Amino acid sequence: MHGWGGTHKLFDALFDSLSAAGCDVISLDLPGFGDSAAPSPHFTTDDYADCVRGIIEKLGLCDVTVVGHSFGGRLAILLGVCPLVSAIVLVDGAGIKPRFSFRKWLRVGWYKRAKKRGSDLSGFGSADYKALSGDMREIFVRVVNRHLDNDLKKINVPTLLIWGKNDKETPLYMAKRIKRVVKDCGLVVLEGGHFAYLENSRQFCAIVRNFVFSALYTVHY
Repeated sequence: MHGWGGTHKLFDALFDSLSAAGCDVISLDLPGFGDSAAPSPHFTTDDYADCVRGIIEKLGLCDVTVVGHSFGGRLAILLGVCPLVSAIVLVDGAGIKPRFSFRKWLRVGWYKRAKKRGSDLSGFGSADYKALSGDMREIFVRVVNRHLDNDLKKINVPTLLIWGKNDKETPLYMAKRIKRVVKDCGLVVLEGGHFAYLENSRQFCAIVRNFVFSALYTVHY
């Protein structure tokens, strides 16, 4: 499952690697991205996760390993309690409440004052936010404000974290926090940033492939 603004093509290398190893692989364009239709204006993170769960059920799958990058990682966290999912991989996953920072506090204060005065707000917001309009912008706001820290405690399947050492979007401290909370959890740190899995594609594919077969062995034997 790709990150916000991405498509299934970002996982082409992993798709090919796992397929060549004999796995059945499904790569998705989440609602509103790639070739998928736009979702309902009231869509939430949980609705996105329900869509993926519905696909798993519709196709009659079981012992599924779910892999999600960034926004896709949010969905993987929520799918960690699905009985049809046997393992999850969070790749620079989002959803963890960020640390307090004075800089962020100032930005929020500036935004609130500008909004109260009726000033132009076009300069505020992340690049992802500015690239959106209409319903998708409102959905994005709901998504980024849904923190999943409490949901981590519910994950009951083997979990692998793959993180970029210099990730600025979802910093490495978030991975370390996840690792402390999730019971059966490992962490692999790659050189690079938020898209370290693309920067180290061969290494990333080998790590996920080994984890997938390890998880299957644990489940079946």
